[in-house]
Amino acid sequence: MNGTMTSDQAIACLNLALERNKQLFSDAYQLSHAALDLLDQPHMDIEKFTHYQKKRRQADLKYLEAIEHLRLIKAEYPVHLLSAETSTHQPQISAEE
Repeated sequence: MNGTMTSDQAIACLNLALERNKQLFSDAYQLSHAALDLLDQPHMDIEKFTHYQKKRRQADLKYLEAIEHLRLIKAEYPVHLLSAETSTHQPQISAEE
């Protein structure tokens, strides 16, 4: 993270990175389900199974990419920014409620 970045800028960058990470996991999920859908097709043959294996590998690689991306986010942003980002998306509950 750039040392001259303000807290608001850092949180905006963090939000963008987390949104990208969410998209990576979503892409992996969709690839995984596309692979499973191939298994549900009737008359499975070696060609269909090979296509399933290819989709499954693509999904696995996308999951690994998403996990690595998240690891980099955690390494790049201090814990207090991660906590601040989470708290901006969580409803605030007062002690009186």
